[in-house]
Amino acid sequence: MYQRNPIIDQLLTMHKAQAEYIVRSTSSKLIKEAFTNSWNQLNNGSMDASISSETIMFNPEQIVETIEKWINDFEVCLEDEEAKFAQIKDPLFSDEMDLINLRTDIDQHVLYEYDILKGKIKIINTRFANGARAYRSPLKQALNDITLLYNDINEIDGNFTGFDNVSVYVHGIEDTGKGFLDSAKEAAEVGDIIVYDSRNSDEEIEYYVVAVDNKGNKYIDNQPIPFDELQKRSEYEQKTGRLHVVYETESKNEHRQKTSDDLAEKLIDMGIMNDETMIDMFAHSYGGRRSLNFAMDYPDYVRSLTTIGTPYDKNLLGSTANKFPGIAKEFFGKNATEYSDYVDFNTENQRTDDGVLHSNVYTDMESESMSEDLDHLKVANPEVYQKLEAVEMTAAAGRETNTVKYVNEFTGQVETYTYPDSHDGAVSVESQHGESLGTLIDRRPSYDVEGKGMKNPAHSHEIADEDFIELIRQVNSAYKE
Repeated sequence: MYQRNPIIDQLLTMHKAQAEYIVRSTSSKLIKEAFTNSWNQLNNGSMDASISSETIMFNPEQIVETIEKWINDFEVCLEDEEAKFAQIKDPLFSDEMDLINLRTDIDQHVLYEYDILKGKIKIINTRFANGARAYRSPLKQALNDITLLYNDINEIDGNFTGFDNVSVYVHGIEDTGKGFLDSAKEAAEVGDIIVYDSRNSDEEIEYYVVAVDNKGNKYIDNQPIPFDELQKRSEYEQKTGRLHVVYETESKNEHRQKTSDDLAEKLIDMGIMNDETMIDMFAHSYGGRRSLNFAMDYPDYVRSLTTIGTPYDKNLLGSTANKFPGIAKEFFGKNATEYSDYVDFNTENQRTDDGVLHSNVYTDMESESMSEDLDHLKVANPEVYQKLEAVEMTAAAGRETNTVKYVNEFTGQVETYTYPDSHDGAVSVESQHGESLGTLIDRRPSYDVEGKGMKNPAHSHEIADEDFIELIRQVNSAYKE
């Protein structure tokens, strides 16, 4: 009856002791399961190491390096046994079979299983990395809260502490802050300062001052000024005007929670999030979801939220792009596979691209409506929900218009009639008005916006629409300390 060479069991026993240490040090069920399966396959018993908890971080390179040393141990062992066999002048048939069996056991069983084990470690590393990413959002919120508390206790100011009224503009899907920069310039009044936190390759921040030209008209230089020059301006020193912050996301299509975390960090650095400053938020499209998420996370700092074209409900176009990203990319230029370093806990709000599990605007619009998050907030933290109810919310809807020709039966003349559609080419008016949010929305105006069809929808022109810019002016004027 065939028996495995004892030297194999000796090496496996030595390696198993090291594996026991790895399992205990990682405290990971996944790691223990991987090693246990391998040792069962090699008929060397199960793992005895106990674990107390699941971990979300470990050193995969170190573990793989250990397994590669084990592989080297067996390769050296086989070389030694082959060298010994070569020194035998007249080897017996049994000696030859022992060497063949040893080579087979090592090459086809042990080393094969060790290679599989390395692959398992790499897979577990991906799962751990995704788990760590899922915890980044609450961790980042906690860090933001700690920073706020620290700044308050130590009376640490930012460059823009002292502005009582701040407007923050958040762009939408597949967009940048450039469009809102133009609208903010139109809506701003003399004495205001505009900050554009762009995310180009140099991560530059642009500063503009709303002043009066020599004819007494509102004037904004097309070229931004350096911060040291801004500090010399009376508008900055007096801080009596409104501060307009045009925010730009790190990734165009990042999930709303990622934006909320990052925006809070930016505003804290600027010195805007404090007990005196009140923030009025303006948002377009998915930026409305991002802004409402921020208001849910930091309700004490938001006075008003005004959106246009926002899909507060699940969105058909977003769902289609998420299901068929190739078609969305080819025909509409929508990058549904773009990802940042955020993944939602909700498995339905996730997708995998390039081997990376993540959540973005498209997974979010397919899987969740904002009313679901608000219902959870009501139950989990009713006090925060009450604060959210105090925020003045305006959900504006942009509408495409349709023109039809008809014959006037009295005059016989061909006349035209224009009527607004129930959507803006991307989002229904019902969803834009946030009707599912009920009384949380205080106002629901509608505007006819130029644009038509899938290639040039009204949705893409809403930021620049004069009616919406006038709404920004009205809100800034009404909500002022």
